[in-house]
Amino acid sequence: MLKYILCYALVLSHCTIAQILKCDNHWSLPMDAPVELSAGFGDLRPNHFHMGLDIRTGGKENLPIYAISDGYVSRIKVSSVGYGWALYINHPNGYTSVYAHCNRFANRIQQLYLDTSVVLQQNEIDIVLGVNQLPIHQGEQIAFSGNTGGSSGPHLHFELRSSTTEHALNPLLHGFLVSDVAQPVLNGIRLYAIDQQGYEVPGKSMTVSTQQKQLKTSLPQGFLRDGDRIGIALQVTDYFSRDGRSLGLFSAEVWTAKEGHFAFELDEIDFNDARYINAHHDFSYARTSKRKFQKVFKSPHNPLTIYPYEGSGAFELAAFDSTQFSIMLRDVNGNESQSELWVVYPFAKSPAPSFYNSNSHWLPEANYRYQTGFWEIEIDSFTFFEPVKKNIDLAARRLATSQVQIAKPIHISYTVTDSTDAQQRFLLMNGIPLNTHYENGKLMAESKSLGVFSLRKDVLAPVIQAHSNNKLDSLNNGAWSWSVSDDFSGVATYSCWQNGVWIPAYYDAKKKVIKAQFEVPFFTGTQIELRVQDAVGNEAIFQRSTPLAPFK
Repeated sequence: MLKYILCYALVLSHCTIAQILKCDNHWSLPMDAPVELSAGFGDLRPNHFHMGLDIRTGGKENLPIYAISDGYVSRIKVSSVGYGWALYINHPNGYTSVYAHCNRFANRIQQLYLDTSVVLQQNEIDIVLGVNQLPIHQGEQIAFSGNTGGSSGPHLHFELRSSTTEHALNPLLHGFLVSDVAQPVLNGIRLYAIDQQGYEVPGKSMTVSTQQKQLKTSLPQGFLRDGDRIGIALQVTDYFSRDGRSLGLFSAEVWTAKEGHFAFELDEIDFNDARYINAHHDFSYARTSKRKFQKVFKSPHNPLTIYPYEGSGAFELAAFDSTQFSIMLRDVNGNESQSELWVVYPFAKSPAPSFYNSNSHWLPEANYRYQTGFWEIEIDSFTFFEPVKKNIDLAARRLATSQVQIAKPIHISYTVTDSTDAQQRFLLMNGIPLNTHYENGKLMAESKSLGVFSLRKDVLAPVIQAHSNNKLDSLNNGAWSWSVSDDFSGVATYSCWQNGVWIPAYYDAKKKVIKAQFEVPFFTGTQIELRVQDAVGNEAIFQRSTPLAPFK
């Protein structure tokens, strides 16, 4: 990894102070230059790392997007959430480039999407293509920028992945460059007592001020017990220009004179491990302080591959002793800043009984099953990042709280005694509908959060409100839109029809708007129809028809 950093540091030594993306001669830029970044690889997001680069579009949509190299379209995905309209291109050199939140695709790609959508009669699709179906040339326009899916504003989300592993790769280590003339700045340090099992000791953490000239702190009495070790987490701002703009930190390394090094490097991330961001940074402290500290240590079952050294990153500190920790911060272009922290423990250590056992805590490696009345809860092994104190009241249908982060969904089921209206019922967690299905006499769902679970019946269909620009006349361009809302279980499926023929449509979940492009001109007897179903099958139908002759 160091050879990458030194190479890019030399290449970028002449660059100006800006957040402008450049590339080497293996690639071309995905948008017209200048390409300005708004977010970097590895930035900390709710429940996941940012897996690519966000490219500014100045609040505009429908700007051209280009293929960064020769290849072929390997995947087309259109969704109302997540990446929205996304395009995946496989390249001969083993990389896959991803372009997300598009408004639409370039003509021949768009036509394949539309043809597939019509054949399947599905608006939201995820199709995998072969090598020869849609070849692409470097610099060819492939899409138009937008704000679809879970995007919070118009931009292009751009990724590089390994075509073999499908892991997200840091583009700034693989041929894309950004000028960076500033060192990372250490804003805060937190210390944690780590027990002999490798887990944080409850209530034994503290923040160290970084305002002092010499970083030094004395741990309070009782902070460490026999066998406990020290873990360090850091809050860092990685400035890459002197005007205050920054990217997420690339690398942090900690070592002592007595023990070896431990570090993290945000170079490659497996999507399957994305939720372990909640184990990598101090989620609980961030929730209350709004400050994010990244841990330079890891718990025993953390599968993230961002840690280049063996071990856990927990360091020994004996009773009546002190240790000097060296901390190295490094950005992706090789800018470094180093700090030294003295930690003193001027007390004896008491015996260390285990905090965690199967009676008092949910343990990560165990699985659990609970049943009360018609309800059943199943928790797979490694659902919990670390041991979690059991907090369960089945009579109140409560399983811990939503504040407890989990790595996998839990399974919830409810046995139905009368199946007459089973299809109209759905499960909820903390009042939020879950994607529920009925199977073998049970309503079943998965939940990515803990808390209060419940059952509800939904008998009301969605509400469809036509927009004022919807006109059934020959001067209309055929672009129609509707506002759609649902009281309980949420919009699940939608379809548009013109004279009995299925027409592709798209649901903008953020704005709760469905858009469709009908065939024009509208002739005499044209009938337009929109059908919207909620998650339990309640359906609303909007229809319009005209007896008017076409405009001449």
